[in-house]
Amino acid sequence: MRRLLAAISLVLLLLSGLTAQVMAGGQMPDPQQMSGVPLPTGDIPAGTVTVRVVRGALSNLVTSHPVELTGDVSASATTNDAGRAEFKGLKPGSRVKAVTVVDGQRLESQEFTLPPQAGIRLMLVATDPGAPARAEEDRRLADAPARNGIVVLGEQSRFVFELADGGMTVFNIYQILNTAQTPVEPAVPVVFHLPAGAAGTALLEGSSPRAAVTGDRVNVSGPFAPGMTLVQFAYTMPYAGGSLTITQPLPAAMARVSVVAQKVGGLTLASPQVAQQRDMSADGQTYIMGQGPPVAAGSDLTFAFSGLPHPATWPRNLAVSIASLILLIGAYAAVRGRHARGATIERQRLEAERERLFGQLTALEDSHQAGAVDPQAYAARRRDLIVALERVYAALDEAVAA
Repeated sequence: MRRLLAAISLVLLLLSGLTAQVMAGGQMPDPQQMSGVPLPTGDIPAGTVTVRVVRGALSNLVTSHPVELTGDVSASATTNDAGRAEFKGLKPGSRVKAVTVVDGQRLESQEFTLPPQAGIRLMLVATDPGAPARAEEDRRLADAPARNGIVVLGEQSRFVFELADGGMTVFNIYQILNTAQTPVEPAVPVVFHLPAGAAGTALLEGSSPRAAVTGDRVNVSGPFAPGMTLVQFAYTMPYAGGSLTITQPLPAAMARVSVVAQKVGGLTLASPQVAQQRDMSADGQTYIMGQGPPVAAGSDLTFAFSGLPHPATWPRNLAVSIASLILLIGAYAAVRGRHARGATIERQRLEAERERLFGQLTALEDSHQAGAVDPQAYAARRRDLIVALERVYAALDEAVAA
């Protein structure tokens, strides 16, 4: 988990304060805790500050309300229908803070310096007098029996890809949201099926105790309380060549696809679900930042990486070729050896047969000279021995030629 937080801390231009709070504890943060905290972001141009004013809850916007910047720059703006006051064209390096007064409460942000390559978002949160009563009602509903319902994967869900020895580490951060006021039990269990080849799957610190790794999947049992349930896990995808494709099925609808990938050399990322991406450098590292539109439940997210760093394959291929050649030579030598041994045995047999036939022919000639054999029998027997010897000599000639 520490490695994950370090990677994400280097790309603050993508993240928001809500992400940081979610990752730290797993519960939806109190807006008062985020009040006045400046957050760099690449979503708006450098030299721009947006100030969102709310009363109690994030959904309770304060519109048409004056906000001021003080410090090296003095400026004023009015919140729009989204509760935001926007200040543009500010000089990077200036130190400022935002101030407003809501219902007699003076709200001030932390003093901050405008960064040279990013804009600043911040929020000022006023106390809502009716908040305690609503909080009590929310607690009552949260303790009610679970009902059938649905959950979604919130906008703060994201995927972080980090190169490691012999593979790519994939961090999955899922913000499972129940937007109802009572606990819900989804009709379809929330199960994250792991991509083929995933190894070493483990839950990360801060994950809900309802999550468990079982074989090739991560199960998240219900019911789900109102608000957010955080599930974080990681696994390693081994690869040997320069490309790798990861497919992740989604058990619930995802509000937005967010991707952070460590970039080394000419690494590229292609995904039909990532509509926008760009490279960004931070602390000497380069990252691919990608975002995409909502994705329906049951869809497969596909991330195709190419240009991955890997050892050259020609030494391995050469070694395999040499080994194959050695095996072929050995097999040929074995066959030739067996053939040679067989030929030697056959030649020895033919030579023995030749000597036997010569012996019989010599004995026949001696009997004929002594008048001990009938002339007709002698002629027939002599003819047979001569034919047999001719066959033996022909076979010996073939053996020598082979």
